[in-house]
Amino acid sequence: MSKPSSRGHRSWQLAARLATLCLACAGTCEAADSLAKLMACRNLDDAAARLACFDREAAALAAAPVARASVPPAASPASAAPPARAAAAPAPADAAVAAAPAPDATQQFGLPERTVAAQEVAAGTRPAEAKKIEAHVAKFAPGPDGRLVFTLDNDQVWRQLLSEGDLMVNPGDAVTISRGFLGSYWLQTGNGRGCKVTRLH
Repeated sequence: MSKPSSRGHRSWQLAARLATLCLACAGTCEAADSLAKLMACRNLDDAAARLACFDREAAALAAAPVARASVPPAASPASAAPPARAAAAPAPADAAVAAAPAPDATQQFGLPERTVAAQEVAAGTRPAEAKKIEAHVAKFAPGPDGRLVFTLDNDQVWRQLLSEGDLMVNPGDAVTISRGFLGSYWLQTGNGRGCKVTRLH
């Protein structure tokens, strides 16, 4: 067998490189058929025919498109870093104080009413006890027993416990009702006069 020329040797090197490339990307190279034809050139005994075969098939293989694997773009440092968490807004001052657990009725059973009230206020299930209220007299009139009944502008209705003379009160006058001893309440008018009262509704 005659020794191949330098041109044939270069063609053989090109063919070998192309063959290696296609073998490396087996399944993605669209020139598989041309590769088979190129490798078949080795079976030709005539050096000139073998060289011509290599030149022809190598040129066809080089011109064939090669499918490239899709490589995702490298993530930029900004996108690779995890997103920064938004700074939490400061909690309100009153939220910082943990609320007491809701009272259990079975645990409250038998306790004094003031103790029960204090537990419920601490748990937020009962509003804090008001020491007094301020309102204006919408109207007033004596009841069947002569005791005055006051209707306030907050829609509350109160009645005298005992008739205590003329209070010198008029519609529109400001009044204050305060807590007294043993669950009693005291209504006082702007002129300083007052009386014990009880709430009707």
